Amino acid sequence: MWQRDVALRPFGVESLPLADLVRLGEERLIAGRVIERAAGSSLYRAPWRRFWLRPRLRDRCDLQRFPFISETDLLRKQSRALGRIACAPVYGWAATSSLGESRKYIPVGKRDFELTLGLLDRLARVVKVKSKAVVLAVPPLAPRLANALPYCWMLADMLATGLKLEFIVASMYMLGKNNWPEFALRRQPDVLLCRPSDALAMAEHFARAAGQPGAKPRDILPGIKTGIFFGEPLAPLREAIHAAYGLEPFDLYLSAEHPGMSVDCPCHRGIHFWIDTCIAEIIPATELAREQSEPGYIPGASFLETAPPGSQGELVVTTFAEALPLIRYRSGDLIRLVGCEPCGCGLTHPRIQVLGRLADSKEAVNKS
Repeated sequence: MWQRDVALRPFGVESLPLADLVRLGEERLIAGRVIERAAGSSLYRAPWRRFWLRPRLRDRCDLQRFPFISETDLLRKQSRALGRIACAPVYGWAATSSLGESRKYIPVGKRDFELTLGLLDRLARVVKVKSKAVVLAVPPLAPRLANALPYCWMLADMLATGLKLEFIVASMYMLGKNNWPEFALRRQPDVLLCRPSDALAMAEHFARAAGQPGAKPRDILPGIKTGIFFGEPLAPLREAIHAAYGLEPFDLYLSAEHPGMSVDCPCHRGIHFWIDTCIAEIIPATELAREQSEPGYIPGASFLETAPPGSQGELVVTTFAEALPLIRYRSGDLIRLVGCEPCGCGLTHPRIQVLGRLADSKEAVNKS
């Protein structure tokens, strides 16, 4: 019911034919010497030596000769030789949640940061954020990458988009401890950027700040017409958020490990996964089940755009990052391939739905 008519509009690489996007990804993989550069990282020396692999590719199909790596591999290497994990100068570290209470720290190079700014430009265009919009950003606590998201978007707007956006950066940690909900009510933002569950948790605080217990945000924050939600699957809470805020919810896939910020468009037929920023594969659910039941079994994977629509499985990515290319990285994210046909908005990248974390599904199976 929040959907609206979408007029076709021109894009750049976002609207290339799918075959051209696949070729572009392959060119960036090979011309960028991604495998050769990755070989300089301590993350790959042992597993690649064990598989007798030479760090050289003729085409992207050669990539599938290389072993998977996982967050367990990253965490193990970070505990021993963090200084040797990067293969280019490091300008910063991006943190993300991980197994248990640990966090993965991903090195970020200059070109990696520039790519992040470019993807924020892309995000603004796909979601059609209006010029001079006021964005209420409520990220989780540092050191997660999402905590830096609004500040990166500010910089991207200054350097690229030129939308002259205004940001109110608030904090879930300070919710109920200071007056930022009251300030947001006075400023009346146009865009809400946060996690889905946090949006619902904020509702009563907005009502209290307005002196209207029980009021819905849609009544006291009528200017918020766009919501961009990350960090959790949006689908289970989409209707509740729409009912509370009366906004149009967009699903944002954000990742510290690889260029995330893939977002769904106003057609809301799945998240457009940007295959010009990485090589994407999917390990089918049947292979995941066999891996779980047969210790030592190595599952097979197919390139994302070649999988049948409706396929479910774990997302695997090979990134073109400068500081640390991730080669066949098992993201731990369960996805469903919605489809690869061109979208009504004009975008041509494969569309996915993020279903949750693989570890959560395994835990549920084990409990049952």
